[in-house]
Amino acid sequence: MKQEKIYLKDYKAPAFTVESVNLDFNLNEDFCRVIAKSQIKKTTSGAELRLNGEELKLVSVKINGAALSPEQYQVTAEELIIPSVPDVFTMEIETELQPQNNTSLEGLYKSSGIFCTQCEAQGFRKITYFFDRPDVMTSYSVTIEADKKKYPVLLSNGDRIKIEDLGNGRHKAFWRDPHKKPCYLFALVAGDLGVIRDTFTTKSGHKVNLEVYAAHGKQERCWHAMDSLKKSMKWDEDTFGLEYDLNDYMIVAIDDFNAGAMENKGLNIFNSRLVLADSNSATDVDFHSIESVVAHEYFHNWTGNRVTLRDWFQLSLKEGLTVFRDQEFSADMTDRGTQRIEDVDALRAGQFAEDAGPNAHPVRPESCMAVDNFFTMTIYEKGSEVIRMMQTIVGRKGFRKGMDEYFKRYDGQAVTTEDFASAISEPNGKDFTQFKRWYNQSGTPVVTITENFEAAKGEYHLTLEQHCPPTPNQPKKDPFHVPLMMGLLDKAGNELKLNCDKIQVNSDGKNLIELKEEKENFVFKGLSERPVLSILREFSAPVNLKWQASQDDLYFLMEKDTDSFNRREMAQKIGMGVLHGLIQQARAKQPLVVDAKYLKALSAIIHDETMDPGFKAKMLQLPSYAILAQEEAVLDAEAFHKARITLRMAIARENRAQLLDIYRKYHGVEPKSRNTKVFGHRSLKNQALAYLADLRDPEILEIVNKQYWEAQNMTDRMTAMMILADAETPHRAKALQNFYEEWKNDSVVINKWFTTQATSHRPQTLEDVKALTKHPAFNITNPNNVYSLLRAFGANIVNFHDPNTNAYEFYADKILEIDAKNPQVAARLCAAFNFVQKLDSAMKEKAMKQIKRMVAVETLSKNSRELLQSALM
Repeated sequence: MKQEKIYLKDYKAPAFTVESVNLDFNLNEDFCRVIAKSQIKKTTSGAELRLNGEELKLVSVKINGAALSPEQYQVTAEELIIPSVPDVFTMEIETELQPQNNTSLEGLYKSSGIFCTQCEAQGFRKITYFFDRPDVMTSYSVTIEADKKKYPVLLSNGDRIKIEDLGNGRHKAFWRDPHKKPCYLFALVAGDLGVIRDTFTTKSGHKVNLEVYAAHGKQERCWHAMDSLKKSMKWDEDTFGLEYDLNDYMIVAIDDFNAGAMENKGLNIFNSRLVLADSNSATDVDFHSIESVVAHEYFHNWTGNRVTLRDWFQLSLKEGLTVFRDQEFSADMTDRGTQRIEDVDALRAGQFAEDAGPNAHPVRPESCMAVDNFFTMTIYEKGSEVIRMMQTIVGRKGFRKGMDEYFKRYDGQAVTTEDFASAISEPNGKDFTQFKRWYNQSGTPVVTITENFEAAKGEYHLTLEQHCPPTPNQPKKDPFHVPLMMGLLDKAGNELKLNCDKIQVNSDGKNLIELKEEKENFVFKGLSERPVLSILREFSAPVNLKWQASQDDLYFLMEKDTDSFNRREMAQKIGMGVLHGLIQQARAKQPLVVDAKYLKALSAIIHDETMDPGFKAKMLQLPSYAILAQEEAVLDAEAFHKARITLRMAIARENRAQLLDIYRKYHGVEPKSRNTKVFGHRSLKNQALAYLADLRDPEILEIVNKQYWEAQNMTDRMTAMMILADAETPHRAKALQNFYEEWKNDSVVINKWFTTQATSHRPQTLEDVKALTKHPAFNITNPNNVYSLLRAFGANIVNFHDPNTNAYEFYADKILEIDAKNPQVAARLCAAFNFVQKLDSAMKEKAMKQIKRMVAVETLSKNSRELLQSALM
């Protein structure tokens, strides 16, 4: 099947505008009838009308009240084409759908008896024929008719106008959204749901009704989401002066949802796992994720809804900006340094791998087969880093000035990334011409650092050189505009004055280098001793540093840097070097010998009682398997595992008593509390327990087992279950069975049980995963089930790349099975093959065989085909 690419360069403004649209839904058990009545105006003389539509039964088409005969229009698999239409006209289109059979979960579908929609990116075309593109914005009026008993809740965007009882067991709801929006923001929900309610009063005194809906019996687990929403509303007012603009704000939790959540104007539809939470069913990480995602979707009200994107190539305009805003919110709600570490860890593990893999693409892509494939970490997380760099360059005050200008210029419009960059740069007197290369060049730049201290002159010379490795379709890159926050430290760790005429100071008083050339030299004068460089503070740019700093300097920075991110960064850099040595020893079949200096440094951290517990937990983390896969020339899963477990065991043996003391100190302290301080205590306590458990000491495994059975919160229970699931102990089977029996009827929590087993490093994990795909609790049409079991296994580097199994063949089978039902979900699984070029020849051959087998399937979706074909190039 030939599948054509679409290109940004081919963008053309719409030939028609839609002044308003009225959608009338008649919901039934076996079909749904939709009548769309639109007021349309032609803007391009002679243009034929082409409306997007897929998988629809067209009942009738009318123009200005007159029905069209089949000879007056053409219907294809993707369009309704009417060659001749008036300049101004009313169009009425009637379609029939079968939401109950819609397994793609795009458009209108049913989830556990609830009608709901997902229209981003191109789902609206599965509801009716329309201009399914984000630059066609119009006002929506919606009526929904359904059985009153089965579907007492009828929701859509905007303001409730009225609800009518039709007297025949059915009722009808009327909604109107006063704000123009693109069709991807349309939403509808109809079902029998529980609800919690609250209100929020804006700074200007407007009272907003807040509602969070979930399945009956689960609505009491929505209060954390409600609290998060209210915090978000206040934060956006305080930080950016942005108030909410409707009378109602609604969130609905749905079990079957392809993504995390959707920011539909006034009616957010969420994956249940990102709404439902209490201390018995949700971990500390879950609580934090819910707060972050609720904030993200709320912030979209202005950055995405009020100002939207011109075309889907501009997706990062709203997503990168809104990820940045939710990260800043999370930093203010928790600890800024720790939050930055978490955000960068996620960026490096996922997005850096994407940039180095076969599907690398710019933040603003140039082409695609499937628009749905744009929803990547590059668009979201790297896009956020691009926004953060803008703020770093102009400072927080300057960034707020630019944001105010952005809304002043573009409120109610569909715009581009260039428009945003101009709104930030121009009020601050900055030229972002070169900076905008971050939008159109893919790959992760490498900044090489060379240092020289001339004692006789008291001068420190810093030479920076940048280059960006080749990526698909971009063999050569122009220099980026790279902001590098930096400082120089004396022997005691004190900040030195920066006497260099090239240093820039932003509106916050932060010192930074703006690297723009391929190679630049910076001279710092007036120094009485060789300084220690601290650079890329707060991870001020998404780059890799090539820096042959001395071990003494790295250990010094790990202990004394005034930037908390860089302290932890040095711990990771040193740890990566130690693991690299162990991996080489493992591959050479040599005895594995742990570096004594590193062991001593980690021991010092463990014994440091002045360090914040949450930060200490971050300092004790070793580089992840995902980072090893990026940094090492060859992905050798067996060597990775031997190296990592050897190092962890050495740390645990050296510090057994102190790790036990840490565990006992924090175990049982405020077990139900959800404040940041207690989160840090639990994180450190469970980190200590995980290290100790690697010793496989029966005494320690008894402590782990005791924690599982006596846990008073899900964080402690999950930690214990994951440790037991990875161990050869009789406690393993009992804990897993108990967890299943307790949570088998909870669609959100049971996914933790799947993930625990899918991420185990036991040799029999693949066989366990195969068995779990046949388990009665697993439904291959449910995205959460697929992600928690199959996607989690695909990210399990130790077992997915085990040369002794047929993991690749099994995984390819599942991708093909899912692709036939839900291409979006299948495409997300394809990322497991991104490391194929890092495999040794034998493993690479095995992986390529399966990739070729999948691509050879004629009916493979364009979503999966686009990603898999890239791996073959």
